[in-house]
Amino acid sequence: MKRILKRVFIWGSIAFLSFMVFFYGYRLVHYFVKEHRPDDKVYSMIGYLKDEDNLINNKLLKDGDCYYFRKDAQNNYLLFSGILYRILYLDKENIYLMSDEPVTNLKYGITGEYDKSNIKVWLENIYLNNLNSEYLSSKEVTLLDKDTFQKIGGNESYIIGKPFWMVEDNKGLIVDEDGDIKATNNYEDFLGIRPIITINGYKQYISGTGTKDDPYIIEIEEAETLSDLYVGEYIEYKGTIYRIIGRDTDSVRAIRTEKLDEQHIFSNSSNVFKTSNNTELGYYLNNTFLETLNKDNLVKAKWNIGEYHVDYNETNSNHFNGYVGLLGIGDYFISDYPNSYLLNPSGNYIYTISNENYLVSSNTKQKLDVYPVISLKSNLSISSGNGKMENPFVVGD
Repeated sequence: MKRILKRVFIWGSIAFLSFMVFFYGYRLVHYFVKEHRPDDKVYSMIGYLKDEDNLINNKLLKDGDCYYFRKDAQNNYLLFSGILYRILYLDKENIYLMSDEPVTNLKYGITGEYDKSNIKVWLENIYLNNLNSEYLSSKEVTLLDKDTFQKIGGNESYIIGKPFWMVEDNKGLIVDEDGDIKATNNYEDFLGIRPIITINGYKQYISGTGTKDDPYIIEIEEAETLSDLYVGEYIEYKGTIYRIIGRDTDSVRAIRTEKLDEQHIFSNSSNVFKTSNNTELGYYLNNTFLETLNKDNLVKAKWNIGEYHVDYNETNSNHFNGYVGLLGIGDYFISDYPNSYLLNPSGNYIYTISNENYLVSSNTKQKLDVYPVISLKSNLSISSGNGKMENPFVVGD
């Protein structure tokens, strides 16, 4: 009997020790491999998102070869080329992004055909040029479609907010503030544009947890002068925070993020932005306001002040040269500055942004908020900051 018990004890001990060696050996190998995977998995953005723990934590929904962020996702933010995006889904190689907020507001066009729309022209000629092309896996930039909309939760998804345009079968549709899709025969509605772009998933994951306050970062930005910065990034100039809305070879345009202390009329007699009459807003900005800035750091720019009907290129029909202007049709972040004048006439009136963020025609004699846009020399040095609103790039000191 004792021999039997002894053998049972020995074999039980061997089985127990074998289990322990296997169990802990497996865990050791598992976590070693996890921490020492090849770069294309551990250190790529797509590898990071598809990591076992992240798939569980992010609750990604698998659909064929794609993984979609579910409707209640709060950790799918990614900052790229100065714009905050939401990751919609990823496949084997690519990550598909949609801007978190409308980047501008535009009329769709004369007809509902996307291929002939004003939006398509703006996205391909303006928006695409601001992106870091090194990270793009496709030069295509487009709008949301119905199938993707439904897969990320439809009218309960994380993208619901301000109304915006979407496209289905080459036709424009409206997603309203409640997330309901609506057909329209009026393509001259002025609605938000939320571009969808595709980035290379094997670009390096650098940092971030994917929340709005700590978005994923995939770019290493080496910014020495204003010319190195992207539209959407924040700068501090003379103690005031501005946001970049445009750039070219010699200048960078940036809008003041806080309105001026006093409201102003546009003009008592004209809906054309001018600097010659001391009762008009154009004169005030390029004289009284300009005196508060260091003019040596500014450069005169060409501001489009043509009348707007449907195509934003119509605004090129008239212009003025000056140091300070306002937002115009086709500019970035136009809906972020409500109750303010734009540069462009509308018949006998002037376009303004209402408190509800719609484009409306207004008379020129009402007092509205003013958000000046300044034109800075692109070679100004950057002394500090990271481009976020809470830590803007400091320039001009």
